[in-house]
Amino acid sequence: MKNDFWNNFFRKDLNLKGRWWHRFLSIAFIFSFILLVGYNIIDFSVHDMFRGGQVQQWNKVGTLSERITSEIKPISSFLKVGEKIGENDRTYVLNDQPDEYYKGVLSDVYCSTELSSNYEKVKISRNIDELYIRSLYGRNKVSVEAFSNYIKQNGIKCLIADAYTYSDNTRITFLEPDKSYQDNWSFFEKSTAKTVLYFFEMIPIILGISFIVFAVVLAVYYKIILYIIFGSRNKNI
Repeated sequence: MKNDFWNNFFRKDLNLKGRWWHRFLSIAFIFSFILLVGYNIIDFSVHDMFRGGQVQQWNKVGTLSERITSEIKPISSFLKVGEKIGENDRTYVLNDQPDEYYKGVLSDVYCSTELSSNYEKVKISRNIDELYIRSLYGRNKVSVEAFSNYIKQNGIKCLIADAYTYSDNTRITFLEPDKSYQDNWSFFEKSTAKTVLYFFEMIPIILGISFIVFAVVLAVYYKIILYIIFGSRNKNI
C-alpha cells in the first residue's frame, strides 16, 4: 500500500500532462517557488544586511567596566563612533532598537572608579532629591553615609539617575547604585564577516522552509483537489 501510494502520488492514471490547465498550474507552481525563494533571500539580504536588521551581527569591542575612569561621566561619554552599547547576552536588540531606545541609559547612567566620592557631582548637577538603595530599603531615602558605604562595600562603579511620579503628580528624583551595568554591559560594533557568514547559514533554512511549504501545496493538489474532481485512482489504467 505504501509503495502504491508513492508510485501514484502524481496521479499518472489521469494523464495530467495532456491537460492544459495542469500544465499551466505546473508552470505557475515552479514560477511561484522560484519567486518566493528569490524574494525571501533578496529581502533577507537587502532589508536586513544593508539596513541593520535581524541579520546584522555584532562584535564586542570592550566592556563598560574597562572604560570607566576616576572621573564620573555618563555612559554616552564612553561611546565611540559606530558603536552601540547593550547587555552582553542581548545583542539581538541592537538590530531592532534605534539609538533612542538606550537614550535613558546613555544619559542617566553615570560611572566612576571612585563613585563613592564623586556621586555628589551628579546629585548637584541633576538637582536630585533623594538617595535610594531599593534592593535593601525600597523607596525609603538613605543617608549620605549609608549610600557611600554601600558603594564601597560592593565595589559599585555605576549609578542611575531616576524618578518616581506619584498619583498626586508629586515627582521624586533619586540616585541609585547599580552594579549590573559594570558587570553585564559592553560596547559593540557591526561585524561584516559575521553578518555575511550568518546570511549564508540562513539560506539553507529559507530553502528548507520553502520546500516544506510547496510540498504541502503539492500534497493538497494531488491528494485532495484532484481526488475531489476525479475521485480515486482508476485501477484499470
